[in-house]
Amino acid sequence: TGYGFYPKRGNAHAYSKLSLADGRYWEADGFQEQTERRLDAVAGPFHFEILEPMQRWRLQLAPNASGLSFDIEFKARAPLWHLKPILIKKNDEIIVEQQHIQQSAYYEGEIRAGGETISVNGFYGGRDRTWGIRNHAKIDMWLWFAAQFDDRAIAAWLWEGKDGTLHYVDGGFCHEDGTLSKRFVRFEPTIEFDGMTKKPKVAQVLFVDEDGQEYHLKATEGHPNVCVYYAPPIDQGGGFPVDMGNPAVQAKVAAVAMSNDKLMRYELNGMTGCGIFETWVCGDGYDKWAHAYPSAPMPE
Repeated sequence: TGYGFYPKRGNAHAYSKLSLADGRYWEADGFQEQTERRLDAVAGPFHFEILEPMQRWRLQLAPNASGLSFDIEFKARAPLWHLKPILIKKNDEIIVEQQHIQQSAYYEGEIRAGGETISVNGFYGGRDRTWGIRNHAKIDMWLWFAAQFDDRAIAAWLWEGKDGTLHYVDGGFCHEDGTLSKRFVRFEPTIEFDGMTKKPKVAQVLFVDEDGQEYHLKATEGHPNVCVYYAPPIDQGGGFPVDMGNPAVQAKVAAVAMSNDKLMRYELNGMTGCGIFETWVCGDGYDKWAHAYPSAPMPE
């Protein structure tokens, strides 16, 4: 779920996506005119509230036509990772000039979908926040990474150009004891995709920090269907849920998707964890993943 405030447009947008292992998939969106009260994070049926700065949020989606709603609380479990500023130019035009944070958390509460209630008490997760300029339509590639382990989390981001030119890399470990690691200076993924749906199936990831310490991580999909897409609105075909377990439906959505968030299981130094493996391709495309992202659709 997410919320964005756009001061130059004078409006706000919130969204939620729910993907279940059996293939059912929901989406909900909310919009709100916003001019001055930026801390009132409200958009349609969504209401996000800071209960304790940097520590606790309450996230609510009231009942609505999508059939998806929730009332959950974010509780921080580690310090946030403040990534280095990101500045990317294309043909002398600034297409990205932003700040970004990531923070690991526990979640508590309930999600309701299709008449069912899902308890999320004790779920690991996180939050991230971006502010600044980001022209999605001109960005060629990124890989955004969030892994949750029992005593730490990994936050990282990699950006490259169409031909693999490195634009940006940063990240590191955020520990439950309040400490932060050295920064990553290399982030090298080798990914096996499901080419029909743009989803990563297996990945080997190398992180190298400022001291030259190497971390080798393996990522595998736990449930093939648990993946949310960032694409034009899904053709609901009469309502929710959408059956993303149907290969034809999933292929239709994937064909126009610029990005997806895949739930992955992680292995690192004898530890196991889980988290998001987010791939993005747009702009001029990305040669290394051309087999998985054969086209680079432009978001509207």
